[in-house]
Amino acid sequence: MVANMQRTARTRVRSALVGAVAVVASLLAVSAALAIGNGQPDGNGHPYVGMLAADWFGTKYPVCSGSYAGERRDDPDTGVFLTAGHCVSWLSDAGATVGQLYVTFDSTATYDLATGAAVTGATTWYRARAVAFDPALNHDRANAKDYGVVLLEHTVDIDPVKLPTAGLLDEMSARGELTPTTLFGNVGYGIVPNFGPGGPTYAAPEGRMSSSSAFQALTKSWLKLLMNSDARGGGLGGICLWDSGSPKLIPETDTAVALTTDADGRCRAENTNQRLDVADARAFLGRYLDLP
Repeated sequence: MVANMQRTARTRVRSALVGAVAVVASLLAVSAALAIGNGQPDGNGHPYVGMLAADWFGTKYPVCSGSYAGERRDDPDTGVFLTAGHCVSWLSDAGATVGQLYVTFDSTATYDLATGAAVTGATTWYRARAVAFDPALNHDRANAKDYGVVLLEHTVDIDPVKLPTAGLLDEMSARGELTPTTLFGNVGYGIVPNFGPGGPTYAAPEGRMSSSSAFQALTKSWLKLLMNSDARGGGLGGICLWDSGSPKLIPETDTAVALTTDADGRCRAENTNQRLDVADARAFLGRYLDLP
């Protein structure tokens, strides 16, 4: 699915990636580290959405997106950054340490694809203290349990993203609120896909970006959304490389009901997201956060 798009994106920057950076890029390609298509610069719209980056030899490179979820349960000095499990599970395979991971919430953060996707435009960074992901990550294709957290050395002076109550999406479905006209918000720092007659191209974002995607389907584990070429004739947005871990928001709210997990190979048609309102997610997140 995402592999074709990621190979295209990798080709555009491969000449500038060397050494350990190349190792990380290949690992993330395998694990599907997913940009906001048809989006707009977010500015201060969602200040809790941040970029996760890895530091290699003094230069930071994008890994994923995610959300600040507040202070750690029973530890008010540690901040919790919520992201996808595959965004942090690669560390040991790459010979990397937790201390190489940083998070920024600067809305102007982006990266220079011409120089190997080095991060630019970010002035404030929060260093990771520890990471965690569900031990059953990717053991079941029907339920990847793609949940992860980055525990930060400090808390962040930002109002956190709101987490859903148990079964919120099922309740919305029962009330008839999940239809092809229902939109969910995308916010992240991923590569921006552009679809033209010559085929898709991919560019760096203008900092943190936001857009909306239409509801497609709900399963016991997934929230599936349509992206740029939706059934109503296009005009909506989606996600792409380096958007993994970003929240799926109920529009006009700060409530994240799912995490960006996967997309079709060109970031054009559909997007699969791990639900946060189900028992598996709550069991994992409840170790680190007080849940509603």
